[in-house]
Amino acid sequence: MNIYALWMTKFGALSPLRQVAIMVGMATISSDILAALAFFVIGLQTPYRVVGVTTVIVVLVSLPLGAFLIGLNFKLKQLAAQLDLESRRDDLTGLLNRAEFYLQTQRLFLASRPMDSAGALLYIDADHFKAINDRFGHATGDEVIHEIGQVIKANIGGRDLAARIGGEEFTVFLTDADLGRANWISHKILIAARTIGRELELDKTPTTVSIGIALHDPGQSLEETLAVADKYLYSAKHQGRNRVVYG
Repeated sequence: MNIYALWMTKFGALSPLRQVAIMVGMATISSDILAALAFFVIGLQTPYRVVGVTTVIVVLVSLPLGAFLIGLNFKLKQLAAQLDLESRRDDLTGLLNRAEFYLQTQRLFLASRPMDSAGALLYIDADHFKAINDRFGHATGDEVIHEIGQVIKANIGGRDLAARIGGEEFTVFLTDADLGRANWISHKILIAARTIGRELELDKTPTTVSIGIALHDPGQSLEETLAVADKYLYSAKHQGRNRVVYG
């Protein structure tokens, strides 16, 4: 951390009253020093000199203080933006959290024409995840969840939405997708997830996912679409897991 950043951090930690006192004190001391120098160097015998020196002092004092305040405001805006982003993301995977996924998906539903489908929804669940936690520990389980999140992000488009909505449960909304694209992307995720156990050296323990696909019907709510996808996910589990099921 450089001196400026350290000073900004310490200054920002002070109370507002102390911050104001420090800025006023710095401005006063700087102005007094510059006024004294001007008096002894060029003299202040005429009104013109007094006005000119005062103007120069104001500019010289206000520029660094203004730059400091602008820099502080910029840092605060960056921090606020970062906190806002973090509040909408899942810490472990970097995907959207449940609330943000619901909000953004519902916006897509409202933006679509009443007679058109908004896209396709994937409901994804890690298979036998409790067994991984029990055998290798929760830290390894977290690594598996993280890697599943990376697999999902790597296989969807920029207009698509992905979220972790529970412990080992994920949802993906493929904007304007038909069943063909949804099935293709689901199988890409399915195949990529199988390599996670090998990459994490889980002693040949399989890491697989089950996926249920639901197309959004025109006028259908998000909850209704999720219920259909959940039904197909349940079917995938009962058919032996490690598969994609849709209607």
